[in-house]
Amino acid sequence: MKPESTLVSPDTSVSESARIGVSPKLRSRQVAPEPPYRIVLRSLVYPGWGQLYNRKYFKALAVFTSEATLLGMIYSESKEASEDYDAHLVAPDPATAERLYNEYAKHFDKRDSLIWWTAGLVLLSLADAYVDAHLLTFEQEFSESRGRTEFLISAAPCPRGGFVGLSYLF
Repeated sequence: MKPESTLVSPDTSVSESARIGVSPKLRSRQVAPEPPYRIVLRSLVYPGWGQLYNRKYFKALAVFTSEATLLGMIYSESKEASEDYDAHLVAPDPATAERLYNEYAKHFDKRDSLIWWTAGLVLLSLADAYVDAHLLTFEQEFSESRGRTEFLISAAPCPRGGFVGLSYLF
């Protein structure tokens, strides 16, 4: 006997979806979940979109705010570096030119560091969206599998005696 489909069609009522064991997240969405790779692509296009789809609102806000802050800091450091480099080129004496060049190098290094932090944050948010997308239906799938507990005892002859096995599937 084939198990009843657990995807909820748009015409299925809330009580019907509760009867067949659909999780509250899917019940309120009334459609099948998207594949996780699409949710990751959403998060790549717009910071926090994957977390919003997974209904992790605080995470979405944190990801968006963090990435926006880092991008703003990258822009600021790039602007400072550019201004210091331009000032270094027209400096009246070598000591001032060297000081401005050192300031330029400091801003440039800080900008590079911020770019790496941003890349790491983006990868972390993509991984988080992917894992949350897989866990979106975990409660439903776990409750379905818990109903199928089986015990299996098997016996087989061996040259030096018998073999008895016990298996427990949950």
